Amino acid sequence: MLAATVFGQGSEPAQQHAEKALQFAQTGDLKSAESELRKAVELSPGDAALLTSLGGILAMEGDLPQANIYLAKAVKLNPQDPASRRNLAANQWQLGQLNEARENLDRLIRSNPHDKAALFLLGMVSERQKEYGRSAVLLESVPEVLERQPDGWVALANSYYHINRREDARGTLRRLLGAGGNARTAFLGGQAAMEARDYQTAEVLFAAARSSYADPAAVEFQIAMVQYRDGRVAQSEKTLLDAIQAKRAHSDAYVLLCRLLVHQGADTRALRFAAQAAQAFPDSYDAISMKGSLEMKLRNYNDAVASYEKAVKLKPEPAGAKRDLATAQWRAGMREQAVSAFEQVIRQFPGDALTYQIYGMLLAEDATPEARSRAAVLLERAIALDSSDAESRYQLGNILLEDGKPERALPRLEDAIKLDPQDSRFHFAVSRVYRRLGRTSEADKEMEIYQKLKGAQRPEARSDPSPGTRP
Repeated sequence: MLAATVFGQGSEPAQQHAEKALQFAQTGDLKSAESELRKAVELSPGDAALLTSLGGILAMEGDLPQANIYLAKAVKLNPQDPASRRNLAANQWQLGQLNEARENLDRLIRSNPHDKAALFLLGMVSERQKEYGRSAVLLESVPEVLERQPDGWVALANSYYHINRREDARGTLRRLLGAGGNARTAFLGGQAAMEARDYQTAEVLFAAARSSYADPAAVEFQIAMVQYRDGRVAQSEKTLLDAIQAKRAHSDAYVLLCRLLVHQGADTRALRFAAQAAQAFPDSYDAISMKGSLEMKLRNYNDAVASYEKAVKLKPEPAGAKRDLATAQWRAGMREQAVSAFEQVIRQFPGDALTYQIYGMLLAEDATPEARSRAAVLLERAIALDSSDAESRYQLGNILLEDGKPERALPRLEDAIKLDPQDSRFHFAVSRVYRRLGRTSEADKEMEIYQKLKGAQRPEARSDPSPGTRP
């Protein structure tokens, strides 16, 4: 994105270093060029062109923060120089300093409305800032720049998708399959099409990137994701299996495959792949967590504890890993450790509603009045933190009913039905309450609804508070 480097006209010794730097830059020896330019800038610190040159070299080396410092100094010394300002704006755009880049580009375009490089960059900035209409107008105005910068075609296509010009987006992305594109831009174009749910176009672009993209495993995963999101689950599974067999798979491919297998009820097979992933990618939190969740589902609780202990070491901050470990410990019969772990999670993450829900559900299984009383308090807290939490209302309603308090149980269960009327368990529980209260006709009606829903019950509705494995 940076304009051609321009060397300064400072003192004669400084100019000698600048000329050496130019020679090094032309041979690709950027480190030596940087060293010579630093010497030149030290000799002529007020030379804006030398500062621009050093900033340009640093940007080419990938040191964008340092490049920004020198480019900003150059603009301050010579605010009328478009090259310095354009380079600074490009650098700011790459650093994500979008407002600053926009300010510089607007200034350039006010001075020269035909500054094609500035128009292009402002189009890229506008796309990043989700001003898709403006981005489309700006990028359309500089087709000759887009031919040299194929990333611009991706940004333009993404803008078209967002302003409901889908055919224009597809036509723009097809350009990436010609001479102007490469594997990287085809991959980026595929991502833009997939986000827009244009799955056919996305798959064509990912397939084009397949042979020469720098990360073949990433391409295979994206193709599998497109197929999965497009409802072609069997094809997605085959893509993942082929990638794993060909050793072109990252941990995310294994995790997606495991989810597909779980969705089919093939939990044992899913666990085998999860174990392979955990062994092949020991630093992958997602792979190890998936292994733990499948071990929980298959009641291999001690194995699950070991998996979640590893997961917590990899990601000690999120509440989820520690919550899952506490749940596994409880199921493995390690009640004292589990209670201690849950209480620690609550202290660390007092606003995490799911921790209160799961901890309360587990305590509700205990027959002691103290445990059930604590469970009720936890579930009340979960409801207070998450007004959409139907499960906690259901669990709390069951506790109140079992404790002989049907009048207090009823509103909780009725609220659960309002939040999720398709869960058969909620209707069954309300039927019990109505019957306990002598409201027989209402009990029969709820039982009838329960019977209708029972056969079609969604797989994610669960009474066991174990970590989920839904795709």
